[in-house]
Amino acid sequence: MTPELQAVHKEIAALTLQVARPLIWHDRTEGWPKRLDGGTCFFLRFERGIIGITANHVISAFESAVVANPNTVCQLRNSPAFDLAGAIIARNAVRDIATFAVSEPVLSHIEAIPLDCRGSWPPPEPQNLWLLSVCGFPESMRRPRADRSAEFQAWGALAAVECVSRDEILITYDPAVVQPAAWAPGLPPLGFNLSGCSGGPVLVHGTRNGLHRWFAVGLIAEGPREQAKQGTASEFDMIRLRRIDIIQPDGTIKEGTQGTGGWLPEMRAG
Repeated sequence: MTPELQAVHKEIAALTLQVARPLIWHDRTEGWPKRLDGGTCFFLRFERGIIGITANHVISAFESAVVANPNTVCQLRNSPAFDLAGAIIARNAVRDIATFAVSEPVLSHIEAIPLDCRGSWPPPEPQNLWLLSVCGFPESMRRPRADRSAEFQAWGALAAVECVSRDEILITYDPAVVQPAAWAPGLPPLGFNLSGCSGGPVLVHGTRNGLHRWFAVGLIAEGPREQAKQGTASEFDMIRLRRIDIIQPDGTIKEGTQGTGGWLPEMRAG
């Protein structure tokens, strides 16, 4: 890899990490350190304001946790208690997408970078071999401390689109060929449990007019399943990403349609 390409990969990894943020919940009456459940989320800026995005099954898991234990409280990274249930704008179980409202002060507190989509939405139609970056915060890599703080180590990958359907994008994860991000502690093995990464951002990258450009095209929905694989399939994991083109600028979700348009990056192979 050339120094120029290494610099681009480093820039992509740094951006994706700053876009992704943990969405967690826990028992507020329990002493620290304690278990932190949850997923990952990210934020888009539109003319009408900022919306948060995560996987619908993450919201469902939070609702189940509250029913089981009313003392359960939600946080966005290190934010004060966040009323996730009251902030929900829309949900779509088929695409596994959920949107919620978030204020500028909360966004500033958690040091999140919202992706500016003003004037350039919906996103482009993903194409095979387009370069994507993904990022999430696995539950197994969260380290709560006695001082009421926690360390959230991230999982990320820079991969090419393998297959695209109306609802989802497929990528493969192969530790033998994936380049580790500067902020990652190391590449996890095949079959690594990605629980907690659901809802993480999926960005497409390319070059347009000589500049590196990106656009949010999806969210992490499902990692490798624990099942026996044979032949060449045992050499990589398949990761499913849900397309977010049906999200509207006000955070509502347009049912039964497929977005088109947006800028089209000049993708270069090699």
